[in-house]
Amino acid sequence: MVQKAAKRGRPRRGPDVERVQEVLDAAADAFLANGYDATSMQDIADAVGIMKGSLYYYVASKEDFLFQIIEPAYITALDAVAPLSEDPRASLDRLTDFVHSHVLFVAANLRTFRIRLREFSQLSPLRQKQLSRSEDEYYAVLMGIMRDGVDSGDIDPDIDVRLSSVAIIGMLNSMTEWYSAGGKYSAQELACQLAGMVLTSLGSDAAVLATGGPEALRRSPRKRLRSQPATDAADNA
Repeated sequence: MVQKAAKRGRPRRGPDVERVQEVLDAAADAFLANGYDATSMQDIADAVGIMKGSLYYYVASKEDFLFQIIEPAYITALDAVAPLSEDPRASLDRLTDFVHSHVLFVAANLRTFRIRLREFSQLSPLRQKQLSRSEDEYYAVLMGIMRDGVDSGDIDPDIDVRLSSVAIIGMLNSMTEWYSAGGKYSAQELACQLAGMVLTSLGSDAAVLATGGPEALRRSPRKRLRSQPATDAADNA
């Protein structure tokens, strides 16, 4: 007797990308509204309209949702500023671009940033360490720009580079508590305002004089913006 060849089943496919994003969005909305601790897997399932058990097709635990919400923001934000490390332009121009990149990214990803700032401690030590490595690289880009500025004479040599980087990132991240896309300033305009504050706080006496004074240095990011086309990030923020 000739045996029939066994039929091959269809290859198992992973979750649909759009469905995955829908579930992640539901989890993010719940974490933001209620807090991580107060959000249950049942809450997330109810928001999506599926059985609780079906969530485990996407993740192994609630913490997986939190990690998958936060991690892409680290990667994307770092990718956006990393080229500034090797950029040959003057340090104050690169510093302006760093601030612009951060402000526009936060404005376009407010939910994710708010969750990250509030719920980071809920991640396991291993995952915290993994994300902290990317965060350290992000700070390293900013500190590298400032050290180059000190070496070139554009940035005050008396500044503490590490302390200044923490202060700058802290100021920019504070947007998560008060920024609104429908507020007085657009994301681009806000980026110019904050970049001007950073430049005037770090610029050396020589840089201030070369620019035409403190006021001119503070306004220089806005002047640069007028000479450049608007970016998609600004339109979507």
